[in-house]
Amino acid sequence: MQYSKHTETIIEWMDLKTAAAYLNVSYKTLMTFRQMGLEIVEIGRIRRVSKSALDEFMKKNSF
Repeated sequence: MQYSKHTETIIEWMDLKTAAAYLNVSYKTLMTFRQMGLEIVEIGRIRRVSKSALDEFMKKNSF
């Protein structure tokens, strides 16, 4: 999730570092989530994940 320092604008598509920060987990944990089925889009060397995919993944895999 990318935030502006002056506003709380949430961007739907995030890079993986931002996605890990959004979930408050490490990058390594995010890669574990990927192995568990988290959908990450790759175009060339660019990898992005949508906020809605993150939210849905957490709902499906939470206790």
